[in-house]
Amino acid sequence: MYNKGMEQDLLKIKNDASSLIIAAEDERELNQIKLDFLGKSGKLSHLVKGIKDVPEDRRPEIGKLANEILSSVEELLDRRFTEFSGKKKEILKKMVFDISRPGIKIEIGHLHPVSQVIYDVVEVFKSLGYQAADGPEIETDYYNFEALNIPRDHPARDTQQTLYLDTRKSHVTPGEIILRTQTSSMQGRVMEKIKPPIRVIVPGKNFRYEQVDASHGFEFWQVEGFLVDTNVRLTDLFGTIDYVLRKLMGEKIKIKFATTNFPFVEPGVDTYIECAVCHGKGCSFCNNSGWSEIMPAGMIHPNVLKAVGYDSQKVSGFAFAIGLSRLVTLRYQMDDLRLLTNPDLRILEQF
Repeated sequence: MYNKGMEQDLLKIKNDASSLIIAAEDERELNQIKLDFLGKSGKLSHLVKGIKDVPEDRRPEIGKLANEILSSVEELLDRRFTEFSGKKKEILKKMVFDISRPGIKIEIGHLHPVSQVIYDVVEVFKSLGYQAADGPEIETDYYNFEALNIPRDHPARDTQQTLYLDTRKSHVTPGEIILRTQTSSMQGRVMEKIKPPIRVIVPGKNFRYEQVDASHGFEFWQVEGFLVDTNVRLTDLFGTIDYVLRKLMGEKIKIKFATTNFPFVEPGVDTYIECAVCHGKGCSFCNNSGWSEIMPAGMIHPNVLKAVGYDSQKVSGFAFAIGLSRLVTLRYQMDDLRLLTNPDLRILEQF
């Protein structure tokens, strides 16, 4: 039905649109005003659609007024768009670009030193035919100790400083679930499933409740490795250790071995390399000895082989555990193991 106040509505729309266009501060605002008034569902477009209901004798007059208002609003919009465009050009003219100035440095992340060394270790052992395995950090007492010839009354447990999980209000026997103290716990898990010959390394994180200093931490990385086959000898172990450490630390690195005792190997050896921090002169990292313990190892104890169903009369093997956190600090000549867990980017960006 014809609205007798259409003339007033058209004029009001013109005034509203004009006021908003003049007050607009940028092109984005102008585009929104254009859409609100001249779009398919805009206020002016909607009102123009109602001209068909105007009596025939009034229709030419109302139509003419609507066209004049439409032209007026469009003209004002164009003028304002031109003004903003001109302002942009003026701003660009005033801007001076010095193409000789250096660009802004893009910050690009990279692998953590521990990750870098893990990948290098894995690559070296892959070239020797080893496979990499992964295992749980939350471990059972059986795989962490008993399967490795360390019964509950064994004095070696005292040196492990084990962190036990609180299993109260569960079906688990207290003391059965722990944070693993060594990646050696994967020996039993792997050998139960695979028959000899096998060559496996296990990179991973371990946990022990012990005093933290420059070369010790309660959370540390280790790479367990073991080989089981026929006719494996101690000299095979020495040759493997020598080859791997020279690949990782350089051909000129000095290496020495010392006898030691671990329940899961017999005989047991400790591997030392010359401290890369002080180059053998003595420092806080190597306890002023000039040497750093890097890889305890030995021939796998027959009891460990029997525990997984191997015939210790037919097969033999060796095992080793690279102190990866210590290896990383020595490789990059850090003087404190705790730098590896320091989130300061000024430290991490150096590697």
